Amino acid sequence: MLQQDASGVAKSIADALAQRIICGELLGGFALREMAIAEEYRVSRSSVREALLLLQRRYLVDIYPRRGAQVRVLTAQNVQDLYDLSTELYILLGTLLAQRWQTQGQLLPFVELRRAMQKSVQNNDVEKFIQHCFAVIDVAMPVVNNPYLQQALANIVPAVSRTYYVAFQQRRAEMAHFTRIFDQLLVAIQGRLDAEVRRLVESYAQKNCQLVLSALSRER
Repeated sequence: MLQQDASGVAKSIADALAQRIICGELLGGFALREMAIAEEYRVSRSSVREALLLLQRRYLVDIYPRRGAQVRVLTAQNVQDLYDLSTELYILLGTLLAQRWQTQGQLLPFVELRRAMQKSVQNNDVEKFIQHCFAVIDVAMPVVNNPYLQQALANIVPAVSRTYYVAFQQRRAEMAHFTRIFDQLLVAIQGRLDAEVRRLVESYAQKNCQLVLSALSRER
């Protein structure tokens, strides 16, 4: 049983279910039954309901009147919509970082993350690699200092992480490609090259989106 306050319990359940959805253990369309989840995690149904609402805000779950909650189905349209939005948010993050960094020390955590990514590539560890990819946001936020962007990204990152699993499981060589793009992004950010940041993010996002769409088409 999760020993926390009510909101903490709901978040813990949401985090646990989110990871199962992101890594593909719980597939699109899977029904999330409140009673079954409450019994599995030994918590109240009210905590489960709050957790499902959190997952809905993260675009991982759909909740229907009289039908309950189910894992959101990845369709070509919602993947494209997700990438249209997330790409612009990442571009904004990158350009603000390029404009607002002041000391080389603020950029050192990105170099450390790059090393961690490379280690994950060498170990062929998709889960760790994806965690490192999105840890970039946490490292960037103290420099960017935009709480509205931070909240928008916090809501959308789980859904994007889910698509990264689809892409990288299909073609693990894409992890190495991502690290090369990340290297170029660091150079562009250090040089305050806003247009290059946009070009790199757009190019990579379009490529990754197509990988996901291709993987989905093969599953049908």
